[in-house]
Amino acid sequence: METIQHIAEHGYQTLCRLIDSMSLKQKTFEPCEYILQQGEPITCLYWIILGEYTMHYSAENGKTFSLGQRFVSNCIIGELEYLTHTPSQFSVVANERMDVKVIPLMVMNQILSTHAEVGVWLSQLLSKSYQTGMARTMERFLQPLVFNIAADIYQRYQQNQPLVDFGQVFREAERFGCSERAYRRAITQLIEEDYIHKQADGYFIHDVSKFNRLLKLAAPHCV
Repeated sequence: METIQHIAEHGYQTLCRLIDSMSLKQKTFEPCEYILQQGEPITCLYWIILGEYTMHYSAENGKTFSLGQRFVSNCIIGELEYLTHTPSQFSVVANERMDVKVIPLMVMNQILSTHAEVGVWLSQLLSKSYQTGMARTMERFLQPLVFNIAADIYQRYQQNQPLVDFGQVFREAERFGCSERAYRRAITQLIEEDYIHKQADGYFIHDVSKFNRLLKLAAPHCV
């Protein structure tokens, strides 16, 4: 008997095959161009074969929360709004020039009505996004800003990624839903307490053992 995981994987493979076989219109997005804009209705879905984009949410008070940069391949955009028939929840901005395939809503309706496994994959995709998003949101609500930034730095260190994704500090601050001033204050605290040090190309962990002890005090599951 197939598990949900296997059905979902089959659904994703089916969707990839269908998208590849269809004569879909292509659209080119330039760097900094909106793929989706927060609050606007969804008129189609987009299929990114390969590319990098940034997602962010802007509140009415002017504050912006960034979900960071994402490098993806064979990725669908706009699926949440399509399923809930709501305007775009986030703004999605291209980080580089990219060609995407345009999936009309009626085409997606037909795919889901004839290939149930694609619907299972889509449901699992949204469920995982919800779990990841809620876990991150709860962690950031329940922990001080300095610990959230420290945990993020440690995660990037483990994944051998640059410890700063954006060239401007305000972009980093957006990922934590705080002001640039608050972000700088937290970074300064970590530097003054000798947890990290600054170099020309970013911030780096000064002493991994000491850094681990800091995270264990705040959130044992981070290390």
